[in-house]
Amino acid sequence: MKNGHDHHDDASNVISIAGARKRAKAAAQASKVRVDQSARRPAGGDWLTGAFLVMLGIGGVFALAAPLLRAAGIVGG
Repeated sequence: MKNGHDHHDDASNVISIAGARKRAKAAAQASKVRVDQSARRPAGGDWLTGAFLVMLGIGGVFALAAPLLRAAGIVGG
């Protein structure tokens, strides 16, 4: 390697279209199997955590809006 260049035959990186299609098909089948195995339904804890985060977000909006509503006289207190 001189000055960052390999002086090998550039044709070594060329593959046939049929070979590329075979590799793509095999990779698609392998990834389909992996996706099917890793897919799972949300558990009860996932739903509980999601509901908690939604309630936390709604409460945060009300906490930020309350001083503005008091200043505008909409909410007394």
